Amino acid sequence: MKYLINDLPIYYEEYGTGKPVLFLHRFTEDHGFMKGCGELFFQNMEGYRRIYLDMPGMGKTPAADWITNADIMLDTLKKFVAEIIGDESFLLIGASYGSYMSLGMSHDEDMNIEGMFLFNPMTVPNSDDRNVPDDVETFEEDGIEEHVEAEDIENSDNYFDEAIVVTKANWERYRDEILPAYSLTNKEFCENYRKNGYALSFHEELKELAFANPVTILTGRYDDSAGYEDSWNMLKHLPSLTFVALDRVGPLMHIENTEVFNFHINEWLKRVNLAK
Repeated sequence: MKYLINDLPIYYEEYGTGKPVLFLHRFTEDHGFMKGCGELFFQNMEGYRRIYLDMPGMGKTPAADWITNADIMLDTLKKFVAEIIGDESFLLIGASYGSYMSLGMSHDEDMNIEGMFLFNPMTVPNSDDRNVPDDVETFEEDGIEEHVEAEDIENSDNYFDEAIVVTKANWERYRDEILPAYSLTNKEFCENYRKNGYALSFHEELKELAFANPVTILTGRYDDSAGYEDSWNMLKHLPSLTFVALDRVGPLMHIENTEVFNFHINEWLKRVNLAK
């Protein structure tokens, strides 16, 4: 499905009925990343309307020359919410830059957000300023490199750049859920956006974010992209925060430890329902 904002058709997919759950993906990727983990958890649950979109310049949503910075990106996402979800309260699940956009939404008191589940959140826009682990150890299944090389798939090296638990099963999920986005990404748009407008203009205000509804932040101790310390330092003041730093996982925690990942989504949903 597509929804037109100005001249820009926002691509999205939705499944199920009930409480809206909006999923926001990582930068340069698409809805497939979030749909992979979201449907694995929600597909057998009733009462949740799952909405997966592609942010501008990524996936099946084209770039737009008027989207030059994070404030405009956020405003575009908020317009999408206003039309597709309306005044109804909703839940947010974000990964990395999608988590950052989620925090931006929660900064707006007019956004009717019941709770946020953020994993591997990016909270420091300048990568040089992030606290990330050094010399990350990986755990590789025998023969995995030869297995991936034999498939001869474009951009497969990205998997080894991100993976901590490197197995054939994990590779297959990465191949099917994440890799397709890279061939669709508008690289020029994303490079210019990252260079000129990656941070929200009110970024410093997020350190004093006033959001009282349940929040779960799931981080990986082996995440050498977003890290885990920065999100704790920025958001530890939130009154209804559960913060977890998982061992032996990195940016692909939803693939590398699905059982624990799903456990924390379930616990977060319990807290959301109790808070009503």
